[in-house]
Amino acid sequence: MPRSLTATPLDEAFLDLRAVSVLSVHLDVRVTGHVDTVRLAEALATAADRHPMARARSAPESPWSLTATWVLDAPLAVATTDDADHARELLQSELPDDRAVSVVVVRHDDGDELMFRFHHAAIDGRGAVRFVATVVDAYAGRPLPDDGPVLDRARDLRRLAGARSVRDVGARAAKIASDAAGRTGITRIAGDGGEDGPHHAFATRRLEPAVVADLRERKPEGSTLNDLLLAAHLRTVLTWNRRHRAHVGRSVSVMMPVDLRGEEDVVANLASYVAVVVPVRELEHPDSAVAAVSAQTRAVKEQGTAGWIVDVLGALRVPRGVKRVAPRLLPLVEGRFVESTILSNLGPVEFGDLAEAGAVREVRFSPPNLSPRMAVTLGVAGHDDGLTLTWRSLRRQVGARGVDDFAEEFLAALHEK
Repeated sequence: MPRSLTATPLDEAFLDLRAVSVLSVHLDVRVTGHVDTVRLAEALATAADRHPMARARSAPESPWSLTATWVLDAPLAVATTDDADHARELLQSELPDDRAVSVVVVRHDDGDELMFRFHHAAIDGRGAVRFVATVVDAYAGRPLPDDGPVLDRARDLRRLAGARSVRDVGARAAKIASDAAGRTGITRIAGDGGEDGPHHAFATRRLEPAVVADLRERKPEGSTLNDLLLAAHLRTVLTWNRRHRAHVGRSVSVMMPVDLRGEEDVVANLASYVAVVVPVRELEHPDSAVAAVSAQTRAVKEQGTAGWIVDVLGALRVPRGVKRVAPRLLPLVEGRFVESTILSNLGPVEFGDLAEAGAVREVRFSPPNLSPRMAVTLGVAGHDDGLTLTWRSLRRQVGARGVDDFAEEFLAALHEK
């Protein structure tokens, strides 16, 4: 196992955003039985041996160095508690020492909950799922696959998603320009007065299999279930702001992660982002909202524009000291370059059972609020043919009751016909 790794330009971008945000990727796994924490610690160590980024911590760096470095020696410990909500809020609201992975087991009478926090600079949502799957299999004593791909090659962003032709460059430049123009007069999620407490507040709702099947049945031809969720999320921003008599601009935008991995299912940070920017007039009705979202997501897939971040970040060969300062300048440009919110959809997430600890019965996931202007984000995880939706808010802007209300607004928008 390597002792250190050079951070990719994408890793560095997330490391630098720590100046303005807590970049925790949240993944909870609820089981039907009770977990042996000693056995879990052993499974974590086994999984970290297979996936070295799980031991990553950021190394001290000179402001004059051109790249950041990961040191792969951080220990993985297991803490326990019996207060699920408070534990989740505290765990996801801190990133001590920039360590890649932290774990808390919450004891419940009817089955424990394994709470994972991942530092997004080291491990993204899909990487988190892959790591937890290895932990689960190691805990249950199942055979593990061979060691994963060589990390340097698997994290080579230019190989994975760099522009291959003038056509690629043109399509990506056009996407960036179109998004910037569309963000003129962007709508920001209004605060509800907020409250004191941990940095984040959470709300979760479950869409049962019958509900998901109905949504799939009624979605317009050519659109996806994710398009329906994106459209409902955008429309929720409008209804939320109007209910709070807050400003509504000319557009609402959502940041959508796109996985840059090829076939190599590596535990690392390989999530690019694309914007879906929709004029408010197209969000007034569910049909026009879904049509507008579908047109943009199809174009992203067909034109490969998600790789824009590789080209832009790879071109920034400036000292680390300059890059670390850049996020503090976001207020100067965020009107054109920061979305209203985020929706991140992991897709189906299926884990095996944990031996005597039982089967997995629920998976929760949420992405970080990448900017102080993103008051609420939404994470989606599929499990047992249903969907679990988890909203995360910046508590000082939207408190616990407020994010719960936001979730109800979303469900109303999703089911409106």
